[in-house]
Amino acid sequence: MSFVNIGEVCASQKGDIAPDFVLKSLNGSKVSLSDFKGRYVLVNFWATWCIPCKMEMPSLEELHKRFPNEKLAVLPISNDMFGEKVVRPYVEANDFSFTILFDPTLKVSNRYGVVTLPTTFLIDQDGMIIGVLEGAEDWAKPETFLYFEELLKKLETPSTDSKPQRKPIKRESEILDFPLDG
Repeated sequence: MSFVNIGEVCASQKGDIAPDFVLKSLNGSKVSLSDFKGRYVLVNFWATWCIPCKMEMPSLEELHKRFPNEKLAVLPISNDMFGEKVVRPYVEANDFSFTILFDPTLKVSNRYGVVTLPTTFLIDQDGMIIGVLEGAEDWAKPETFLYFEELLKKLETPSTDSKPQRKPIKRESEILDFPLDG
């Protein structure tokens, strides 16, 4: 693993094994990253006070609904220090159906090296970080859906290649550094 240690903070990067965690969910259950082994996981660090986070949450919900949970898990992790007290009203007002997790002390956020919200990590079925995106994204764009459709095909037809080819996806003035077989 290639972590940069800065006191309590570790920076997770593309190519690292994603640090496991166990966090409380909005429904009160304990959820760990390892519960999702064998699936792709989109871990999104966010907060209710973060305007860009709130702008992207409806599109994360659309992504969640578009792809079955057995292939892709969307896991928003709230950094709100008041946890359920502020998150539950927001989630209920927006009728979000994905599992919301709480990291009010920022322990998991620090292990992932999160310095800005929102920050999203794409983790493959083996627990490897294959993409990191800082800033808000429209997760419901047709090209984003197409990207995930292609990515999830890997779970249906296992590749004989030991390492998939990685190609960046262009987004206006940025590059999304997520892999895509082509």
